[in-house]
Amino acid sequence: MFVDISEILMKKGESISFEVSGSLSSDSFKPNINAFLSPVKVEGTITNIDGKFDVSAKGSVDVLLSCSRCLKDIETELDFDIEEIYTNTGNEDEAETFNGSIIELSSVVSRSILFSLPMKVICSEDCKGLCPVCGKDLNEGDCGCDTTYINPKFESLRSLFKCDEEV
Repeated sequence: MFVDISEILMKKGESISFEVSGSLSSDSFKPNINAFLSPVKVEGTITNIDGKFDVSAKGSVDVLLSCSRCLKDIETELDFDIEEIYTNTGNEDEAETFNGSIIELSSVVSRSILFSLPMKVICSEDCKGLCPVCGKDLNEGDCGCDTTYINPKFESLRSLFKCDEEV
């Protein structure tokens, strides 16, 4: 995803609007994103501020994620914002760099997509998840496994939760 800024390269205070789209490989986003279902679309403006180029944009992409409880695939749209400063001098610590008159947005877009991912993806509020013993999807029915096993390290804590004792 490239944006040509030759129109504003030497014009301080000038802005240009842009709209780009492109494909990203889901391999570099594993295990967070299973697949990209649509091209990544980004639109915004670039402003020349005293030789630094302020990129302000919004983007969206349709992705395939996994439910955190049952691992079923979920299609969702991710929306993200980009606020980045680019410079072609390389003197700025907090700025991305570019050469010539073309700004390459792929790395910033990838980072923004990762930042926009939800912490936990759930297919539905009543998702029961997987059985911790056999791994069966509990949304499809009970598996009959005994899940009352308590790790011996935590056995002493069990006495704190006895129902017939007064606290």
